[in-house]
Amino acid sequence: MMATARCSYSDEAIDLTPFKELLLNTCGFFFEKGREQTLCDALNRRMAAMGVNDADAYQALLRNDSKELVQLVELLTVNETYFLREPDHLNLMADKLLPSLMGGKGNRPVRILSAGCSTGEEPYSIAIMLRERYGADCERLFTITGVDIDTTAIAIARQGMYGKGSFRGMEPEILERYFKPCGPGRYQVGESIGRQVLFEAVNLLGANYPQEMMQPDIIFYRNVSIYFPQQIQREIFGRLAGLLVDGGCLIVGATETLHHDIGILTLVEQDSLFFYRKAPTPIFEERRRLSRHTPVVERPGGISRPVATISPARSESRQGVLPARPVTGRPLQPAVQQDVRILFDQAIELAHNNQYEKALEVLNGIVRQDTAFEKAHCLKGSLLLSMSRFDESQLVCSEILGRDPLCLQAYLMLGIIARQKGDDENAAKRFREALYLNASCWLAHYYSAEISYGQRDEKRARSGYEAALRILEKGSLKEHGQDFFPLSFNAEQFIVICRHKLSLLAAKKG
Repeated sequence: MMATARCSYSDEAIDLTPFKELLLNTCGFFFEKGREQTLCDALNRRMAAMGVNDADAYQALLRNDSKELVQLVELLTVNETYFLREPDHLNLMADKLLPSLMGGKGNRPVRILSAGCSTGEEPYSIAIMLRERYGADCERLFTITGVDIDTTAIAIARQGMYGKGSFRGMEPEILERYFKPCGPGRYQVGESIGRQVLFEAVNLLGANYPQEMMQPDIIFYRNVSIYFPQQIQREIFGRLAGLLVDGGCLIVGATETLHHDIGILTLVEQDSLFFYRKAPTPIFEERRRLSRHTPVVERPGGISRPVATISPARSESRQGVLPARPVTGRPLQPAVQQDVRILFDQAIELAHNNQYEKALEVLNGIVRQDTAFEKAHCLKGSLLLSMSRFDESQLVCSEILGRDPLCLQAYLMLGIIARQKGDDENAAKRFREALYLNASCWLAHYYSAEISYGQRDEKRARSGYEAALRILEKGSLKEHGQDFFPLSFNAEQFIVICRHKLSLLAAKKG
């Protein structure tokens, strides 16, 4: 159906369809009926500025003059932003994601990309937050790049001068610390923040990205994709995901999260916030206590063993309980055993503080004293996994299974490692083995469903999501006969994901 609009500059109605197609294909912009007037107004202004009163002639001009296309696009972009907007994601980055990403980088700084940065408030906010936590060292530890299609917005960002509207909600002491007055109601970004951020004009749907965007550790892509149709959302999200280093994180706006859960990156929940990761969800044992009341399940062949626990994501909770493990070999003297448990406490604390290398040193000392202390081996494997040292983690898991072929944690870790390496066949096998050990392992059901979903095996995906959902919807995790994650873990978030995936599958079936 032809979309037309009458423009004040022309006496004839303009067919908007070719303009909408051009902007969709070149920039990803999508103009539904509610936004058609915005497009018409922009066309009026540019046609008048160029002295063109024929729509076909202006369309030809747009196709042959990239500078004129940029001029039109700048009238169509929405640059509504302000400093420290949606601070929960910024705090998650600064307090949780960056400390884990900084390990193993050597001398390379952590790279942060703000995609769709508009007039620069977001990347400058990131710089401020890093300066608050790391002081002057942040210039050595991090690089920040902001990109946007709007060249006028990028020019404003580079200039770094803002009016009062950009500072709504900012604490006065932060404003005073990092900005200086430059006129009535206007402020200039301070030098220490300004030199931390680089800006580039970039079309996210364009053919080439600049070198400054390559291999970021964290990408902020918030409140941008809402302007794109679904197929453009998928293409740009896939491109940004391809830029990320292994283990890197991509953060979208809260309302955009589920729209991008399309199997390209792993959706991760932490502290009731969602983000995407190009690495398996980090996991590690949450507590060192031996439980006298750990449930025991019967396995074929008369084998009995305590039910294992696992955390699907690293959490600040310390409340999960580890099961007792059978000790093989010569038992330790009580005093030595106590020392090992104290050391394990230290390793847990270091892990929670993101000091992974130090935690590994402590764990290596523990296993030298007591090779049968399986919790230390599991924690070591989980830490190596969260550091993306997959081959080392895989070796630890293999060693665990050599001593205890019924260790649920090891099978889950091996499944996640295989999935990260793109070996879905082996990953599915490992998750099936985990389900054989414990049919109520919702995490194995969930990952199995994710694999089937990616392979378009809708029947198995539906079955896996439904199984995970049934287990999660039972309420108290203790009703399941086990603890899969710390008590503070927000199971409701995974319930939402499973329901969303099932709704997508139902739509396909319909």
